[in-house]
Amino acid sequence: MSKKTSSDLLQLLVIIGCALLLIEFIFLDTGLLFLAVLGAFGLYIGKKSFDTTTGKTIFWGGAFFIFLAVINTFVIRFFIFVIIIYFVWNWYQNKEKEKNRPKFIDVTEETLYEDRVIKNKWFGKYHTTEEAFAWQDLNIQSAVGDVVVDLNNTMLPREESVMVIRHLIGNITIIVPYDVEVTIDHSIVFGDIEVFDHQEKNAFNRTIQLQTKGYQEAPQKIKIYTQLIAGKLEVRRG
Repeated sequence: MSKKTSSDLLQLLVIIGCALLLIEFIFLDTGLLFLAVLGAFGLYIGKKSFDTTTGKTIFWGGAFFIFLAVINTFVIRFFIFVIIIYFVWNWYQNKEKEKNRPKFIDVTEETLYEDRVIKNKWFGKYHTTEEAFAWQDLNIQSAVGDVVVDLNNTMLPREESVMVIRHLIGNITIIVPYDVEVTIDHSIVFGDIEVFDHQEKNAFNRTIQLQTKGYQEAPQKIKIYTQLIAGKLEVRRG
C-alpha cells in the first residue's frame, strides 16, 4: 500500500469516526452531549482567564469533562479496540517472521547491521544514541511519546537516504546537519508543523511536501516521511 493511500485511508477513518461520534452524541446519548458541551464551555471560559489559578482550574476541568464524554462513547472504545488488535496482529506477524528466519547466515553473502539506532516502542521518549552510529535507513513506529532523531551522530552516504516515522500522539524532532539537503512528506490529523522556516499552528487534516533548494544536486540528502495523529513535527538544523 502506498504512503498516499495509507494517508487517505487514515483521513477517511478519522472523518468517519468524527461523524459516528457526532451521531452518538446527538441521537444515542444526550447525557454525553451535555457533558461535552459543559466541558467546551469550561474550556472557553478558562482560556479567557488562563493566567489566573481559577482560569486554569476551569480550563482543565472542562478538558476533563470532554475526556470523560469522549472516552465513554462506543465509537472511541471501538477504535481503541481496533488499534489494540492492529498492534497485536503486527506483533504476531513479526514473531512469525522471526521464527521463519534462518538461524545461521553466511556472512559472505549477507551484510549484517547492528540495529542500535532506535528500538520501536509503544510508549516513552526515543532518542538516537549519543554515540556515533553507522547509518541505515530508518523505519520507526511508536504510539505515545516523543521521537528525537539527531543526524549529526551519523555519516549519511553520498546518495539519497530514507527515513520513515509513524507516530500516534506526541512530538517528532529531527535535527539535520547544515550540509545535508532534505525533502519532507508529512501527514497530520491535528497539531503543529515547524520545518525550518515553514510554520503552521493547529494544522488539521494536513498533508505537506517540502524540499530544500539544493536537494536535487546535493551529494548527501535524505527523504523523510512522517505520519502523526496529534502532536508536533519539528525539523531544524543543528
